[in-house]
Amino acid sequence: MPFAPEGESLSNDGMDRRDFLVGAGLLAVTPTAASAAQGLDWGAVRREFRLDPALTNLGLFYLASNPHEVRAAVEEFKRRLDANSHDLMPEERQAVAVALGQYVGGAPDDVAFVPNTTVGLSIVYGGLKLRAGQQVLLSDQDHAWHRQSAELAARRAGAEVRIGTLFENSAKVTEDEVATRLRNAITPQTRAVGITWVQSSTGVKMPVRSCAQVVAEANRGRTPQDRCLLVVDGVHGLAAVDDDAARLGADVFVAGTHKWLFGPRGTGMVWVNPEVSDQLAPLLPSFDNRSETALLGPGGFHAFEHHFAVQAAVRFHQRLGRGRVAGRITELATRFKDGLAETPGVVVHTPRDPAASAGLVCFDVTGLAGDEVVARLEPKRIQITTAAYRIPYARAGTSILNTPEEIDRTLAEIRALTR
Repeated sequence: MPFAPEGESLSNDGMDRRDFLVGAGLLAVTPTAASAAQGLDWGAVRREFRLDPALTNLGLFYLASNPHEVRAAVEEFKRRLDANSHDLMPEERQAVAVALGQYVGGAPDDVAFVPNTTVGLSIVYGGLKLRAGQQVLLSDQDHAWHRQSAELAARRAGAEVRIGTLFENSAKVTEDEVATRLRNAITPQTRAVGITWVQSSTGVKMPVRSCAQVVAEANRGRTPQDRCLLVVDGVHGLAAVDDDAARLGADVFVAGTHKWLFGPRGTGMVWVNPEVSDQLAPLLPSFDNRSETALLGPGGFHAFEHHFAVQAAVRFHQRLGRGRVAGRITELATRFKDGLAETPGVVVHTPRDPAASAGLVCFDVTGLAGDEVVARLEPKRIQITTAAYRIPYARAGTSILNTPEEIDRTLAEIRALTR
C-alpha cells in the first residue's frame, strides 16, 4: 500500500506524517526487514507497548494493550482530576467527539459515548422505537450479546427477533450471496437488521455497503415509523479495516474503542446517521447534551481519564496511517491463512480473500476441538482464543504488534499438532 502524500498534515502545528514518524522512531529512513510493509519500523511501534516479550500473543484484539501515548494521556487526566475532581473538563468530551467523528468519517454530534459494544448495542436496540408485531433480523453468526441486546428490547415491545443465515460456507462467502439472502429475509415487519462488520465467529468481513443497499431498497415506500434500520457491530473492523465506518451506508455503528484502536479499557462509541436519530430514544439519563445522539450515552460518573484519553488512541492511529495499519494486519493474516491452508489436517474457515476478511482467522485442527488447540499451544507460550459460538473454532488475530516470526512460530506448532 502506498505512502500517504508527502506533507499531509496530521496536527495543528503543521507536522507532517513523515516528520512525526521519523521523530518518534517509527518510520525507517532506510528499508529494514521490520519495515517492509509501508515503510514503518513495526518493531519500534511494538516497543510503544508493554507486552510480555516471552509470549506470542495472537489474541491482542481481546482487550488491547495501550501505547505509551495513551497511557500518558490517562495519567495526565487522572492527575488533573486528582487535583480538582470538580473539573470534569467538558472541553475534553468535545475533543473526543471530534476525534472519533473524524476517524469514522462522521460529525462529532453524531457520536455518543458508551463503555463497550455490548452496552452500545443494548442502548440502540432498547431505544429503538419498536412496536408489537415488528421484527429485528440478525445473523446466526452475530455475537451472543448482540442477540441478547435485541431480544431484551423485543421482549419489552412485544416484538420478535428472527435469526437468519447469510452464507452457506464462511470460507467461500460472496457479496452476492449475502445480499441475496438478506433481501429474501427482510419482510414488511422488519424494523432493524443487525450485522457484524468483521465476525469474531468466522473472521468474515461482511459487505456492509451491499447490505445497506438491500435495506435501502426495502425501505422504499415505508413511513419513518416502519423504516428498517441497519445496525452494525463494528468492533473488529474499527481500526482494523481501512474504511470510514460512518460512510458504509449503515444507520447505526457501534464499537468498543479498547480493541483494535488501542483505546483505554471501558471505552466505546455509537455513531448514528442523523437522518434516523429521531428513531432512537435515550434509555438512561445523560451528562452529554451536545446533540440528540449524544444523549444516548449513559450519564453518571465514569473513569473520565480513560474516556478522555480515547483521543490519544485516535491520534496514534492517524499518525501511523489507517491504510498502513490495515495493510500490516492484512499482510500478517494472509501469511497465517496461507500457512494454515498448506497444512494437512487444518481447515481454514475465514476467507483467503482480503476483501472478505480482516484481522481474525478461524480454523480447525482435525481431531481437536478449538479449546484443545488453545490448550496445546499455551505451554509453548502462544496465546490464541476460541470463538465462543455455535461452532467454537480456534481463532487468532493478527495485530500490528505481531511479527512475521511469531506467525511462523505459531504455524510450526500447529503443524506439530497434526502429526
